[in-house]
Amino acid sequence: MRRATINEFDQLGEMLSNYCGVFAYRLKNLCVKAEEVSLLPIEVLVEGQVMKLEKCTTIGKKDEYSFMIFPNFDEDMASLGYGITRVHPEFKQEIQSMKVDSVDENGNPKEMNIRYILVTMPVVDDDRYDVLKDGVKVCYEECKAQMQLCNTKADAKFAELTVAESDEDIERLKKAREKLNEEWNGQREKLYNEKLEEIEDAHNKWLSEKDAREQERQEDEATHSDSAAHSMKLNGDETN
Repeated sequence: MRRATINEFDQLGEMLSNYCGVFAYRLKNLCVKAEEVSLLPIEVLVEGQVMKLEKCTTIGKKDEYSFMIFPNFDEDMASLGYGITRVHPEFKQEIQSMKVDSVDENGNPKEMNIRYILVTMPVVDDDRYDVLKDGVKVCYEECKAQMQLCNTKADAKFAELTVAESDEDIERLKKAREKLNEEWNGQREKLYNEKLEEIEDAHNKWLSEKDAREQERQEDEATHSDSAAHSMKLNGDETN
């Protein structure tokens, strides 16, 4: 098989890999859990200079649904919050503080109060459930179309390059193409189905918690109703 054909095949594999990588990145920005990747696009304006989030903060995960974002300088807190909102307006932000042990200028131990932004992923309620599923479908269809177009262009190029190739080499190329597409189509489907499952799990979690809250409310109302009825009965007995 000629070098040009092999190079075209390698380029096809690289393109399919890139499209799947972009698809995975886009899915992680349709946040259900706290994904570090979702913070990469965030930029913060610090004293007239645009900086990436990781350059002007220290980031930690509080749990699988929230980040703790500490600005390098407390005065950047407002700019930090604005930068997060521009990219992810759906994220819930709350300024909190924590005490940490430090030392003063003389080396004596002291306790400091440090502020940070607690960034929490929104719950997957009915509305967000629909938005996320629609977003995932759009990303999926775009990735699928891009990969198909990539193959169509490769077909035209291979037809041109394999004119002088043997039947054996053409058959070898065909099988390699099928295996390559099976691999990357499978990866795309895996990413798609895993994201849908993540959304379903989060939505079911919200439904379960909603039902628990409703049951608690009803039990609380029943308790108050029983107490009120008992009080009315006692008051009635006293008047007889």
